[in-house]
Amino acid sequence: MAARTRNTPLRRAKYGLMQHLPGELGLKYRRKLRKLFSPAAEAEFRAALKGAAGKICIDLGANLGQHTRTMATHAAKVYAFEPDPWTAAELCSRLADVPNIEIVEAAAGTEDGSFPLYRTSSFDVDPVEQSQSASLLAGKRNIDTASAVEVRVIDFMTFLEALDGRIAVIKMDIEGAEVELLEALLDHPAIARIDHIFVETHESRIPGLAARTEVLRRRVADLAQPKINMDWK
Repeated sequence: MAARTRNTPLRRAKYGLMQHLPGELGLKYRRKLRKLFSPAAEAEFRAALKGAAGKICIDLGANLGQHTRTMATHAAKVYAFEPDPWTAAELCSRLADVPNIEIVEAAAGTEDGSFPLYRTSSFDVDPVEQSQSASLLAGKRNIDTASAVEVRVIDFMTFLEALDGRIAVIKMDIEGAEVELLEALLDHPAIARIDHIFVETHESRIPGLAARTEVLRRRVADLAQPKINMDWK
């Protein structure tokens, strides 16, 4: 009950203003603001899935498949992207009972290729927990550049062009790579075939992305279609 009391319009307005402060202080309030909006984003995600019957869903950064499985109960087909070889193998095992999910062992990017995926230094100690933080961006604060594995990256725009059908929901949690991908997607004709996009941003871990992330927030704020929520948890 106390947590709900703290999530007030006044607090949301305060954090909304404070997030624009320079440097670490602004990033601190961006994190606080996202926590306040996380329950609303989850509710919006569930509502969006109600319109997914007969359509496609895409989970970018599927990790161990919690949201992938939920998508599969609503959509005709789900594509789950997971580049880390350990995580992808675990994902395949956990979702082997769901016939309408296709695991894509690759990252979604703006070009085809092979790139290093940086894990945390503690990955081998607890891969289930640490797999959530792996990133293609070497500048992410909680990764170890010495703990990299080479992974496949797929040109996501080309992937979308090849799909036959409307895309109900894209969930995008790709540890910093969301900025470049969303910038490209917004300028691509495939955007017209997407109903909803839910994005977790990572400027708190990669401060160099803060300005571009803010530009994207302003750009998508008034889009009628697709509806883009950039406060995914």
